[in-house]
Order: sequence, then C-alpha cells, then structure tokens
Amino acid sequence: MDEFLTSLGMTIEFHAFDAVNLGRIAQLINKTNQFNLTTRRYTHSEVETMSRSPDCLTFQIRLRDRFGDNGVIGVVIARKKDATFDIDTWLMSCRVLGRRVEEAIIAELVRRCRLNGIDTLEGSYLPTAKNGMVRDLYKKLGFAPAGGTDDQHIWKLDISEYNVPALPFEVIRDSAANA
Repeated sequence: MDEFLTSLGMTIEFHAFDAVNLGRIAQLINKTNQFNLTTRRYTHSEVETMSRSPDCLTFQIRLRDRFGDNGVIGVVIARKKDATFDIDTWLMSCRVLGRRVEEAIIAELVRRCRLNGIDTLEGSYLPTAKNGMVRDLYKKLGFAPAGGTDDQHIWKLDISEYNVPALPFEVIRDSAANA
C-alpha cells in the first residue's frame, strides 16, 4: 500500500485560514459529518475570529497528487489551554480516506506543539449517528484514553513520546504554519 501511495506523488499543504478559502472552510465545518470528530458547527464570522485569536491554532489542508488538486480537504482548529492544544475541530473530506492524511495532520500538530512549547495534544470524539468511522482514530494515532462520558470520549497524546512516521507526502507549509 505504501508503494502505491508513494506512486501517487502526493503533496500535502498546510496553510493558515485565509480570506480566499474562509467560505470553503466554514462550509466544510458545517457540512462534514463522517470524518468529523466533534461535528461542532461555526459561522463564517466565528471561524474568522478564531483564525485571528492568539489562543487558537487553525489550519486548512490541501492535497495534490499526480491526477490533480483535491482542493481544501481538511480543517483543524485547536485551542491553547496552558501547555495543551485541545483539538476543537478536526475534519476531512471522505474522498482522501486511506491516503494516510490523518497521520500527516497529527505529525503537523505535533510539530506545531513542539514549536510552541506545548506538551500535550488533547482531542475529543463526540459520537453521532454519522461519524462512527472516526471512533477509534485517536487510539490508532497513539493517543491514550483520558476519561469522558458516553457523549464525549477524551484522548491525550504526550508530545515527547510521539515519533513522526515516514509518510508518502511532500509537505508544503506557508510561513504562518511555523507559528
């Protein structure tokens, strides 16, 4: 499978939320159900406010391969709480499933945590009738259970213990992605 993925010549891009794509980002937040860990919904204005907040880490993900540009296929919003980034929103388009994009996103989150002196990533899974496909995502990515209820499963990842796997992507980041 890795050989096949490498043959696709994939480039994954991590970019700050920008005015050009803000409408698409808000649309994804409000319409994506299956690969959406919390299904929290935000207005265009709320998304714009979070993108400017010093307490929020926000980025969009694009994926290109030898067949073309898949466009904006993912969104992450994390809120800073002391030495933790709490993943508020993480969603992806189903058309890129199976390409290890989720591993690239965690690797990018870990990289940004390390740049910002963050020790822990915390994520929640809020079960819905449609998002069962991501029920075990945090476990699969090395997070440990950290409590919760039937309505909210909380997971934590110790940044110091995370080893970034080899991934079949060329990675591109804009300058804002280094903050």
